[in-house]
Amino acid sequence: MLDIAKKALEYASGRGVEQAEAYVSRSRSTSIKIYQRKVDELLSNSGSGAGIRVIAGGSAGYAYTSDLSDEGLARAAAEARDNAAVTAPDEFTGLPSPATEFARMNLYNDKLQQTPLGEKIELAKSVEAAALEYDQRVAQVEQAAYSESQAEVAIANTLGFARSYRETSCYAFTMAIALQNGEMQTGVSFTTGREPGQLDGRACGSEAAARAVSLLGAAQSESMTCPVVMDPFVTAGLIGVIGLALTGESVQKQRSLFAGLEGRQVAGTGFTLVDDGIHPEGLASAPFDGEGVPTQQTPLIKNGALQGYLYDTYSARKDGCASTGNGIRGSYSAIPHVGPTNLRVQGGKGSQDEIIASVEKGFFVSEVSGIHSGANAVSGDFSVGAAGHLIESGRLTVPVREVTIAGDILSMLKAIEAVGDDCRWIPFGGSIHAPTVLVGKMTVSGR
Repeated sequence: MLDIAKKALEYASGRGVEQAEAYVSRSRSTSIKIYQRKVDELLSNSGSGAGIRVIAGGSAGYAYTSDLSDEGLARAAAEARDNAAVTAPDEFTGLPSPATEFARMNLYNDKLQQTPLGEKIELAKSVEAAALEYDQRVAQVEQAAYSESQAEVAIANTLGFARSYRETSCYAFTMAIALQNGEMQTGVSFTTGREPGQLDGRACGSEAAARAVSLLGAAQSESMTCPVVMDPFVTAGLIGVIGLALTGESVQKQRSLFAGLEGRQVAGTGFTLVDDGIHPEGLASAPFDGEGVPTQQTPLIKNGALQGYLYDTYSARKDGCASTGNGIRGSYSAIPHVGPTNLRVQGGKGSQDEIIASVEKGFFVSEVSGIHSGANAVSGDFSVGAAGHLIESGRLTVPVREVTIAGDILSMLKAIEAVGDDCRWIPFGGSIHAPTVLVGKMTVSGR
């Protein structure tokens, strides 16, 4: 891939081009779905391509191709130059200055490819089996799946950058359905790793079943204002929304609730949030971003105080600062854009049970719906459907559903009173490391 990137760069250079960059990637993925203890679907996919970016006369042009032959690369380079010729100049456009130091990371595990397909199928079957065996009320597993991917990325540019890396990742996921007296409840779970041996299929199935069974008999509670304990799944959903509002671009466009708050207290003093692009377990980790800038740990909120924002090269130049290594690229067909890598909440003290035990009367939220449509990253207002359990005298009691938790994100962050030590990686809406969190006061709307 690096040789191909260098060749593409040769085609893109010259002819009035001031800067040029070639991004080349190759990927392969496999997914297995199990239904009623049999393979329901088995898919494999692979692809490769190159994206070429040129800067000419202060204007940027971009083109991409899945044809990695000499002819294909030359054609894409010519298209990128043509596109630059009809693009308006922009003083902030340009490639990043080359770096010399990068984090040493082991993101590729040979065992992913060495593990026989049959073992991966058995892993997926074990997820479904564990869910069905957990409780007789688990009537069906709507989905039990195993998925894996491996990729190689290479970037070369005319400023002297030329590097590549490889990565592997895999996960198992399931959704269990519990039935009782005509009532149906669902529960989900997952397990992630870089090779199948790191996945715990039976624990994944059992957790999904437990979450479904625990909500049987749930009913709408009365409306109340009370402490709310958020399960890591729920915390991760809110962190995903918050992360999108913590980019330099969103602040520059006045589309962030955190605009103008740098250095100010925006959360409880026990809350710390970091964008960690070099965490060895983070599935969004890489030695460099989609522009070749070294990834890093970027503090966003520390002890409740807003530290700063995430930047790619373009948005950083607009603010007169350096990129934080957050130029994200979905594939060779996309230009870089600023976004989070691994959002990691720093773990606190106490287990989930201990946090619940500290609440005399409140609400434990294990599931929310409509988080992305119901939470506004500009105003900070949110209103989402929720399910979980009442907390009475420090114990979970009556299961609850069809209620709404509402408020604004800044008030919620400032009301955080405790952060648990049970952080786990949640791949919903990004790569997020989240714990149980206690919010001292929230509005729960029911009957």
